[in-house]
Amino acid sequence: MRKLPLLLLSFAVLTSLLQAEHPDPKQLKFTKWTPDFPVPDPVAISFDPQGRAYVTQTQRRKANDLDIRLNAEWIPNDLSFTSTEDKENFYREQFTPENSAANAKRVKDFNGDGIHDLEDLTALSERIHLIADEDGDGFADNIYLYAEELDHLIGGVAGGVLFHEGDVYVSPVPEVFKFRDTNGDDKADTREVIASGFGVHLAYAGHDMHGLFMGPDGRVYWSIGDKGIRVKTADGFDYRFPSQGGLMRCELDGSNFEIFAHGQRNIQEVSFDQYGNFFGVDNDADFEGERERLVYIEQYMDCGWRSNWQYLREGYNPWNDDLMHVPYHEEQPRWFTPPLSNYENGPAGFKYNPGTALGPDYQDYFFLTSAPRGEQWAFQVKPSGDAFEMVNDHKIGEGVALVGLNFAPDGALYGVDWGGGYPLNESGAVWKIDVPLEKAHPGREATEKLVAADFSEKNTNALVELLAHEDQRIRLKAQWEIAGRGEEETLSKVASDQKSDQLARLHALWGLGQLFRAEEIDRSTLVSLFSDKDPEVRAQAIKTATDGF
Repeated sequence: MRKLPLLLLSFAVLTSLLQAEHPDPKQLKFTKWTPDFPVPDPVAISFDPQGRAYVTQTQRRKANDLDIRLNAEWIPNDLSFTSTEDKENFYREQFTPENSAANAKRVKDFNGDGIHDLEDLTALSERIHLIADEDGDGFADNIYLYAEELDHLIGGVAGGVLFHEGDVYVSPVPEVFKFRDTNGDDKADTREVIASGFGVHLAYAGHDMHGLFMGPDGRVYWSIGDKGIRVKTADGFDYRFPSQGGLMRCELDGSNFEIFAHGQRNIQEVSFDQYGNFFGVDNDADFEGERERLVYIEQYMDCGWRSNWQYLREGYNPWNDDLMHVPYHEEQPRWFTPPLSNYENGPAGFKYNPGTALGPDYQDYFFLTSAPRGEQWAFQVKPSGDAFEMVNDHKIGEGVALVGLNFAPDGALYGVDWGGGYPLNESGAVWKIDVPLEKAHPGREATEKLVAADFSEKNTNALVELLAHEDQRIRLKAQWEIAGRGEEETLSKVASDQKSDQLARLHALWGLGQLFRAEEIDRSTLVSLFSDKDPEVRAQAIKTATDGF
């Protein structure tokens, strides 16, 4: 990687924690968590504090959500679109009753009226299901329909779902929704669009919005493939990345939207380590000799990909000819950030062990699904120069085509099984990946109780102690509660205390950043830490104080 100012990077000082060799993957057991009923075509999964799973179902992929590969004559039209409105207007021109015969190859007559038109493009809805183990035997026994009516004319796959503080976020192109169950019947009764303008192009099926998650700064993040971005915000910004994928973020209510990084082809899920460093694995472009890429995602970076390059099969193609898909070398262009390394085929689900999950052997590990081949992988990263390198990479499973991943409150890793080849047969499953009891992290049970606990009932001193908890989920939960109370003095005291636990200080810094964005404090508290003795604290203070500028 090219050299960057040292203070503006936050290095995860993990070297002393990294193992000389990877753990034995045979200790990980794969168990079907939903043995008695099918989970229809699942894509993404999230858990509430009680361990109930929210799982998205796709019905629209390649059925209502069209794939340019099956409509290749539209490539010139598709590349001309600069907004989702352009795409929608094109559909309205093409899918008329008069064009029914020509459109029969594009969309089935789902409503049975003998005409292939716009109504067939809105016939199918994405769904969110709530899955629960209600008898406590360790296996799910009930599935409920939580929300649907996600059937926009140009609507895509519901590739991301997030439960957070009673709200359920979901991200089918072209919008991000926030649902809530207000009467306790396990069905959403309120819905709100918090962001829109995603999916400018038809592009390839699956290059949708994915991987909703809460960032360390208390904002909602999610990714999109190279279907493109054109978002106009209420505060007057016009974000134009119509031929690129990206990582987006906003506040919980949709305000302060921005593009965190761009130039991705199709990073489906993004995850971050305990120091807030973002990573993802991007899909390749299906060119000969090219491979997927592990990417360190820096703020406002450009990963280099443009969707129109997908069709450059003859003559000059920057992606191939300038070797932009391989790690840094001197002959590459300087305008983009190259990957850290090449990696495995078909990356989809991607999660970081938050601390007490699984067992100590798998602490500080990232986990990845290689969906098409039904493989799962694990690796760590360590600082290398001014970036990172992958270490202890190894396969942990094969045979089950998992897509989305997430850790549950019980400390196990769960994945959704859509089936190899992504059939729309409503015959999927949720799988649990875990270590045997004797290998489990000793803090798992205590963490599970804290995940379920109501932190609004805890006093400030108790919350401060939890800022140093061994599990990232608990540290974040304590940070967000203190910041939500507006306790600047408490956060400032922890962040400035050089005797405090380093991770506690960083979470206090991120909490101060939340107050700063809410205009409850000025930048002076953060600026005072620019000269701290700990280089990690200095770097995080600078990043937090200058975020958005």
